[in-house]
Amino acid sequence: MPLNFSPFEVLLLIGITQGFLIAGSIWLNQHKSVSKLLLSGILVVFNFLCIKILIHTTGLWNTPYFRYLPLAFELAIQPLIWLYIASLTKPNFKLHKRYLLHFVPCVISLAYSVAVYLATISRVALEAKDAIANSFYFNPVKEVEDYLSVVSAVIYWMAGSRLVLQYRRWLYANISQTDYPTYAWLRNIMLLMGVLIIGLTVAVTLDYLFHFGALYFIHWQIFFVYMAMLVYYLGFKGAQIPDKKFAFIQIGDESEKKPEPFFQEIDGGQEVGLQETTIASISQTEEELKLSEEKKQQVKEAIRKALETDEMYLDPELNLQKLAKAVQTSPAIVSAVINNSFQKSFRNLINEYRVEKVKQRLTEPASNQFSILGIAYECGFNSEASFYRIFKATVGISPKEYINQFRSLQ
Repeated sequence: MPLNFSPFEVLLLIGITQGFLIAGSIWLNQHKSVSKLLLSGILVVFNFLCIKILIHTTGLWNTPYFRYLPLAFELAIQPLIWLYIASLTKPNFKLHKRYLLHFVPCVISLAYSVAVYLATISRVALEAKDAIANSFYFNPVKEVEDYLSVVSAVIYWMAGSRLVLQYRRWLYANISQTDYPTYAWLRNIMLLMGVLIIGLTVAVTLDYLFHFGALYFIHWQIFFVYMAMLVYYLGFKGAQIPDKKFAFIQIGDESEKKPEPFFQEIDGGQEVGLQETTIASISQTEEELKLSEEKKQQVKEAIRKALETDEMYLDPELNLQKLAKAVQTSPAIVSAVINNSFQKSFRNLINEYRVEKVKQRLTEPASNQFSILGIAYECGFNSEASFYRIFKATVGISPKEYINQFRSLQ
């Protein structure tokens, strides 16, 4: 039968094509990481869901071999995205067999769909196929699966959001970079998936509670066009996110008998210190570390010297590990002293020094030769948007307003 594609179907086909191309390129890459493999799995599953709806809209559903074609992958996308987020936020992440338990609902759903397809494949008449499918309670089962998809999506989205928030806290305690690409990417994923879950919930509610699907298809068209755009974005942008590798190293005060172990994260060529224990361990208090007042004061003064005299904050890639090495103690101790003695997170402390340096430079006569952004970059900032946001949050006014205010007082 000839196929005439509508604009809706063309958009889905574009997203499907791009999704398979990106997934294929990932698999052909000899140095593919776990996170990239999970990303390819997400793209393939989204593609299968788009193909499933195309079978209905193009009329292939009314042909014998496409009727009840088993494409029941709705319950796979949620755990895949959760694992993808975990692979980018957890040190030394590996795919363990226990993670297969998350896909048991999908396997059961897929097995059921295969059973229905095999039971109906020998029949040519569509009415006969439908009668057999009805004997398997096909429609009620699919309704339950739709409800489970919504519930599963919410649960895994909440679990993924928790990982992202933990990762954000770790970044604030360890990394001074104002625009960390992996976090920005994960934050965008959670926002986009949140919109997708809302769309799915609305569509399922309209169909099963208000019988909207018997009259209209517009709600599902909007949902799947958004999904196709999501596939395009995930494939195009996700492939650009640098892979993360972790190597075990030991860093500590050479005077200590037992230096504390750390993971060293290599992200796009940049080294970032990460403690072996857990992300939460960077929030250890001074009491937990049992620091004496003398030790706390020594570390505090060493940190102050590293920042005020050596101006280490000018390094846009400064992290907790680098600062700890400079003051010759462990990152856990440096983190505890910053949190309790300075009453700030590592990132906030570093950015306050950077803002003060920017303020100083903006009031110098020679600053007229440079742009505000150029000065910000020289003072350790690495993102335009983050610089303006942080400066205004710290000073209360924009850099331009600060300059005008300073000049009006001269």
